[in-house]
Amino acid sequence: MPKSTQPSRALPPDAATLKAFEHAARLTGMVGLAFAILFVVSIIALAQAPHMDASDDEVIAFYQAGNHELVRIGSLYLLPLAAIAFLWFIAALHAWVELSGHPIDRLMSTVQMLGGVSFVTLALAAAAAATVASFSNDQYLLTPDLARQFPLFGRTLLVVFGMRMAALFVMSTAKLGQSSGLLPAWFQWLSIAVALALFASATLNVWLTLIFPLWVALLCGMIWLRRALHPTQPAQTLSP
Repeated sequence: MPKSTQPSRALPPDAATLKAFEHAARLTGMVGLAFAILFVVSIIALAQAPHMDASDDEVIAFYQAGNHELVRIGSLYLLPLAAIAFLWFIAALHAWVELSGHPIDRLMSTVQMLGGVSFVTLALAAAAAATVASFSNDQYLLTPDLARQFPLFGRTLLVVFGMRMAALFVMSTAKLGQSSGLLPAWFQWLSIAVALALFASATLNVWLTLIFPLWVALLCGMIWLRRALHPTQPAQTLSP
């Protein structure tokens, strides 16, 4: 007689899956918070560059006093480290979702990853643009106009285009959280509001970018609090 089969049902996760799930949650929280801190500090350093409304005397005094070294540190070290931490955050976040056993929207997951990588690319390009004036001052005669234009170019890349890619990452993450049931409904609505604010902004105010690391820190806090949740495994058909 052919063997009968029982109805499909979900199997409880084994100890290895539980351990990997909790490890992914901890790693996501740690690298996400590292990104948030490094990004905020780097923005504070980059914001020290002279603005477009600064006078020629103020621009010259800024570089002669050596204050541009802080901009250089933020561009060469802090922002690249934040970018590396964010790439680790994306990978750890994907691992956490995968290990949860919940259904995943593969298309939206790919969009999320591409949005994160695009944000990192634009952030590094902005850091490079902000560093040009600092290095040029050491070797060439730097005019006040150029000293204003390069930081403005970097600010445009980061605030205008980088934040739009960050908005894409926020929106796709909210969609993934909705489809998988891993994130609460209030956080999904908050993410939509954050994404709209980042995407619709028409300003070069660099402080606007701080909304994104604050959102990442909040997401990491929720993942850390939910690390004890037991993941599920896909349904399997059992034989007697």
